[in-house]
Amino acid sequence: MSRLAIIVLLAASFGAVSCIVVGPEHVVPETDKPALFKNKNLRGSIQSDWWKSFNDRELNRLASKIDKGNFDLQAALARRDQAEAALGVARSPLFPSVGQDGGVQRNRASENDTAGQFGPSYFTQYRVGLALNWEIDLWGRIRRLVEAANADADAAQALVEDARLSLSSQLARNYFALRFLDAERVVLLDAVKIREENTERVRARFEEEVTSELDVARAETELAATKADLALLDGPRERLENAIAVLIGEQPSKFQISRKGYQGQLPVIPTGLPVDLLGRRPDVRAAERQLAASSARIGAAKAEFFPKLSLTGSGALSSIDASDFLDWSSRTFAFGPTLETPLFQGGRLKANVRRAEAENREALANFQQAVLGAFRDVEDALATLASLRSAASAQDAAVKASSKALELSDLRYEEGLVSYLEVVDSQRERLSAKRAAVQIRGQRFEAAVQLIQALGGGFDS
Repeated sequence: MSRLAIIVLLAASFGAVSCIVVGPEHVVPETDKPALFKNKNLRGSIQSDWWKSFNDRELNRLASKIDKGNFDLQAALARRDQAEAALGVARSPLFPSVGQDGGVQRNRASENDTAGQFGPSYFTQYRVGLALNWEIDLWGRIRRLVEAANADADAAQALVEDARLSLSSQLARNYFALRFLDAERVVLLDAVKIREENTERVRARFEEEVTSELDVARAETELAATKADLALLDGPRERLENAIAVLIGEQPSKFQISRKGYQGQLPVIPTGLPVDLLGRRPDVRAAERQLAASSARIGAAKAEFFPKLSLTGSGALSSIDASDFLDWSSRTFAFGPTLETPLFQGGRLKANVRRAEAENREALANFQQAVLGAFRDVEDALATLASLRSAASAQDAAVKASSKALELSDLRYEEGLVSYLEVVDSQRERLSAKRAAVQIRGQRFEAAVQLIQALGGGFDS
């Protein structure tokens, strides 16, 4: 037994000091990173719960329900847990595996072999024992698999963060789209009220024979058309409401958001520098970790070419008589190293290496594409915000001009200088300008959310 202890100690010491790890070491690839964004570079930070930057209590309340209510996020969390469990499985071969077996077996020995000549033809065997197996990781195969599993777990966690960012961004975009539909509804309700008053005014002028029946028909047409535009907002709003319900895990049939206009202000969104973007975007982090996992699997595949050294052992109590089963003389044991060397595998080992290398090239391409896409997303969002800012300024001027034109048309109509058609045209232009102004403002809020998502959510420069 002292020799057995010495062998185990020597094997454990050899395995502990072994530092041969075959295969490439993972290095984060160099990527072409611009020094500055094309549209804007502003230092600062965004709080981790980035939606709170918009100072909207209803949005904050809805966003707080995503973690527990959204089933896509729950699925991502479950995949993260699977990856962490797989890491535990990958680590287990670093330690000896010990098993226990035992049983009672009734046997009949052949009368034509040795056991049949010198032993009883029938006997019962009692046995209980332990078995040990431990692969000494000489070439780093197990360590590479642990490295790959660890990178997979990191990638799964990054994908959870990416899912949370994507879902909260989708919620915010839907919420602002709904709120600005409500704001547009306010504009249309005001227009309906004005058109009702104008229709009554034109009817009165017709009864006084100041104007023609054609003007009455035009006024009624505009009123009906405006009411139709108002009704057309209900469908898109309900669809947005239903989408929000699903995002927070509630039944659409039981979910409602009260109608109200929106007067919130856009937050200042710092972009930081492009070089910071790669560490903030969870999808880029996930792609880099997947690349690291594929690199480690190349090493594990190459280690298969080398011999495997394992320590195996077993010890048991065995007897054909229950009365002496527990006696020291019933002990049996076996212990020793085994060496397994691959000689011919039909090309399997080489094919495994080629597959691992191909997977690594795929992961590298995915990482580079994720980096390129990240820069594009930020530049797109910045360009969209810049164009919408200019459009909003121009549209505000259009609203003022159309209001002035309507005022002048009303005066000219009251003085009998023009027909009601000119007033109708001016009303249409002003309503169109006011609706466009609301829509552009809503698009600015959605673009702001898009920019925050492109920047990777909350961050501290």
